Amino acid sequence: MRPARATGVIARFLLPAACLFALACSTPPPDNSPDPCSLLSAECASCTQAGPKQECNNAVASGDAVQCTVALDNPSVQAACASDGGADAAADAATDAAPLPPCGETPATADAGCSCTGACTTSCPGGGCAFACEPAGTPCSPTCAGGDCTFECAGGASCEASCAGGHCTFHCAAGSTCANACAGGHCTFQCDEGAVCSDTCGGASTCIGP
Repeated sequence: MRPARATGVIARFLLPAACLFALACSTPPPDNSPDPCSLLSAECASCTQAGPKQECNNAVASGDAVQCTVALDNPSVQAACASDGGADAAADAATDAAPLPPCGETPATADAGCSCTGACTTSCPGGGCAFACEPAGTPCSPTCAGGDCTFECAGGASCEASCAGGHCTFHCAAGSTCANACAGGHCTFQCDEGAVCSDTCGGASTCIGP
């Protein structure tokens, strides 16, 4: 009987020790993976298309890891913004794509894009429009009352776009001159090296850039 009793005593001591060992082994290692928003921020600088660039910048501005991860996994963002060759793929796609229709005097509609040449004053009361300003002798000045518009100012162009609705993205390419205004705040200004930018933000603390 004594050996059985000794075995029971040993078991009482070994069982807790085994449990502690198992708990230590099951503790997951610390998460040292890079911050998705930091990774995405680096990719945003390589964007070559207005839509993916706006999605990229909006996700980074949110500071939310989930939104940044979704943007990183988005095929369109990967193609247009990835620094590991995505820019070349985006450039090829842009070459094959049909050119944007010229902007008219009538208001633009949401999710529609048009190309401005010269004194373009096309408006976007509903928001969500995309404007591409081409080089000309007079400033390109489309307006976005509804917000969430994208303005691309090409090299050699002079741009004075305005966004009363806020949450717009302005991109000034090298060689362009920009004096854009965001009265609604929460805009993103991107001024490439070689561009002259004097953009203004109505809610200065809410805007990003230039």
